[in-house]
Amino acid sequence: MKVPLQKYWDIQKKYLTPFKKRVVLLGVLLLSGTALQVLTPLIIESYINSAIQGVPLQDLNAFFRTLALVFSKITTVSSTLLFLAALYIVLMLFQQIATVISVYVGQNLAWSSTNMLRYDLTKHCINLDMSFHNEHKPGEMIERIDGDVNTLAMFLSQFSVELLTSLFIIVGALAVLFSKHWIIGLSFTIFTLFAIIVMYLMRNFAVKSWEKQRQASADMYGTIEENLSAIEDIRANDAISNTMNKFYKSSKKNFGAFRRALIRDQFFAMAIWGVIALINTMVFAPSLPLYLNGHITLGTIFLIQMFAGILLGPIFRLTRQMQNFQQAGASIDRINKLFQIEKKIIDKGQKKLSSGPLSIEFNRLNFAYHEKDYVLQDISFKLEAGKILGIVGRTGSGKTTISRLLFRLYDIKPENGFIKLNDEDIKELYLEDLRDKISYVTQNVELFQASIRENVTLFDNRISDEKITQILSDVGLSDWLEKLPKGLDTIISSSEHGISAGEAQLLALARVFIKKPNLVVLDEASSRLDPATEHLLEQAIDKLLVNRTGIIVAHRLATLEKVDDILILEKGRVIEQGTRINLAKDPNSHFYHLLKTGNIEEWLK
Repeated sequence: MKVPLQKYWDIQKKYLTPFKKRVVLLGVLLLSGTALQVLTPLIIESYINSAIQGVPLQDLNAFFRTLALVFSKITTVSSTLLFLAALYIVLMLFQQIATVISVYVGQNLAWSSTNMLRYDLTKHCINLDMSFHNEHKPGEMIERIDGDVNTLAMFLSQFSVELLTSLFIIVGALAVLFSKHWIIGLSFTIFTLFAIIVMYLMRNFAVKSWEKQRQASADMYGTIEENLSAIEDIRANDAISNTMNKFYKSSKKNFGAFRRALIRDQFFAMAIWGVIALINTMVFAPSLPLYLNGHITLGTIFLIQMFAGILLGPIFRLTRQMQNFQQAGASIDRINKLFQIEKKIIDKGQKKLSSGPLSIEFNRLNFAYHEKDYVLQDISFKLEAGKILGIVGRTGSGKTTISRLLFRLYDIKPENGFIKLNDEDIKELYLEDLRDKISYVTQNVELFQASIRENVTLFDNRISDEKITQILSDVGLSDWLEKLPKGLDTIISSSEHGISAGEAQLLALARVFIKKPNLVVLDEASSRLDPATEHLLEQAIDKLLVNRTGIIVAHRLATLEKVDDILILEKGRVIEQGTRINLAKDPNSHFYHLLKTGNIEEWLK
């Protein structure tokens, strides 16, 4: 497997472009810090030579002599050694300041850019079709969106700073060494190039292992999410031991994948350090004869030793970053694969729905989530605008699928029929407009760990508190709201301020009032509520359905009293349809017998 170098740079270029000023500032800081790091060994060389040979101020290098003359005007320092020592301390202080600031700017830049990446990745996944989300657990997606991007963010924050700094230091150090003697410069150049080549050739050594570890980690988080979301069922059925066994297996798999990747990483590091130790010894070989022949001074030898240490630092950081790059390479590859997944539902609509209630038509519709495994077969019915349809059917008969298809959460093949709203094929409608005109309230209302305001508006801060309060009053939650300590700012999903099933249903209806749709689909859940809450819910539903088309998935006969038409499903087929009044009068209809027995709940089982 090859690390996607071009893809990495494409992502970096895309997400660093909005932060050009910070990139320029980082570049200036890196150059300044690198220049200071290369300059300070020259001061040590001059210091040693001066101490041994007694070199006066005028015999120093022109650069340092100029600095000394400048400083001599503002200081009383007359000793060459004292001046060089003071200059060394000052430059080292500036170097540390530049390093600290560059690290801060690099971290800030890396996190700002990867936060944009995380946002784009989250938005991309949210916009993918339901078929994608059915195949991937939420825990897995959290690990892929946050875990992979987090690995990349940490990599960028170090790699961007350390790679550029290391390269600048290597170039600067080699230039100084060449100026001392070409043999020394050539030796260090060969040493550096060889070490970098070895690292480059070995850069992919552990990439595949780290990619497998990231996938194993995603699977483990998917298992954790699945277990936590089903905690009530697990406890009720005494399945804790089985669940923990499943977690143990996924955790063991993740640990094994991590261990294999880490071992390959260590082999990589050992090989690099072996090369560095061998070549570093060979680099010092020319120093002794050059010194004995008078080509270099003792200070220059110390300079060589310092630059050897300085060069080992960048090479070590490059080695470490190559290891990190292998982990980041796996994350980059997985991120790009996720971006490459395309939506199956393409929005090519050019029409918008008119205001007011919507008419609905299903025409000979067949649908399968998987090939040839049809959950709806030959479904045909019409519902006039402003009417309410009651759908009755056992579990698995296709009631929920009809609601999903209205939203175009799944698409229908042309040969499998069509759905029309106001005589317009839903594929001809703007997808955003289509979903804006329809609201769907399920039995299991999803609440966020956020304030009441945010749960009702779904984080739309354009809606005023007065409007929210009025809507909550309309659905019968005004007394409940007044009892809460912080009103609309109360966090309703916390353990301190929990919420009942009925209150959750009423909040879901409040969301619909905010949205003002033309069509409302209700998966009626009043059978699980206490009488008082059920009465509030029924009143809210009556208000909600005024001047709107409605579809109610009914679980009780009482609910069907408010509908105009009845549709009864059995194993994905329509076994009966018609107006409620006509079916109630027909002794041969299923609906007639349900009314006579009064036991729709038993039939639904």
